[in-house]
Amino acid sequence: MTAIDASHRLALLLRTQVSAFKAPQAAHPKRKTASHGAGPPADVAALAARRIQALSPEDPDRKRKALRIFLECLLLQQFGQDLLRDSSFAEMVDSVQVQMEADREVAAAAAALSEILLADPARR
Repeated sequence: MTAIDASHRLALLLRTQVSAFKAPQAAHPKRKTASHGAGPPADVAALAARRIQALSPEDPDRKRKALRIFLECLLLQQFGQDLLRDSSFAEMVDSVQVQMEADREVAAAAAALSEILLADPARR
């Protein structure tokens, strides 16, 4: 399987998890969606970049944390920042990350993404 195939599988996994997350929102109308309270995407991306830069270079779990921050950023851009107050959001991010790690090819694509996220911006 090529890296593109792994990327497609990663995108499918994210879409599946997002769809599963949307279903309970329909059952609970009090939850806000992206149209309510979503900040500008640049704000979410800037916050994610600062969080990734703040990770200690000595942290052995740094790559996994950077990927998690990136996943959170994508989901917050899609659904809005109010999602941070929803306890099931953290569970969904955990679930997505565990599923990504369970698939060898998707895990390799995620590892490559982590390297990019942690790369020195001056080298990009």
